Amino acid sequence: MSWYLLQTSPNCETKVIKEIERKIANGLPIREVYMPTETVFELKNSVKKECKKRIYANYIFLNMEYNDQIWHLLKRIPGVIGFVGQKGKPSTISEKEVAEIKTKFSEEMPKPKVIFKVGSKVYITSGTFANFYGIINSVDYSKNKAKVAINIFNRETEVEIELGNLRLE
Repeated sequence: MSWYLLQTSPNCETKVIKEIERKIANGLPIREVYMPTETVFELKNSVKKECKKRIYANYIFLNMEYNDQIWHLLKRIPGVIGFVGQKGKPSTISEKEVAEIKTKFSEEMPKPKVIFKVGSKVYITSGTFANFYGIINSVDYSKNKAKVAINIFNRETEVEIELGNLRLE
């Protein structure tokens, strides 16, 4: 059995996976269906919200033996575009590559939706220093805060701001 990459219509991955899993339960010979995701968190109004982010949007990995019968069954599923390959023949993906992807995205440590880097220019959207621009000096994701250098009365001052109150410029 080999791994193949199935392309779907935008935002149809979950529906296609559910339909493939339903067909597997009815005897479709597919060993595994895999869609890599990572957990990200977003701060809105100082509330931390976790969500799943698709790594390869519009693509699903399938572990199966490819044949025309399976292709015709998959092609009838709404949202399926086709296999990734050349001249109508799907390309295989090595077991090693899929294992690396699974290992890389199996860590369930949530990541921030917006990554703030030291030296990045930010705009403070709310709080005591709302409407100020500044430069990030340090970021602490565990506390959801960043130290930002802002200019007050022509003097640079470092303040600690919640990440949810910052926007990258």
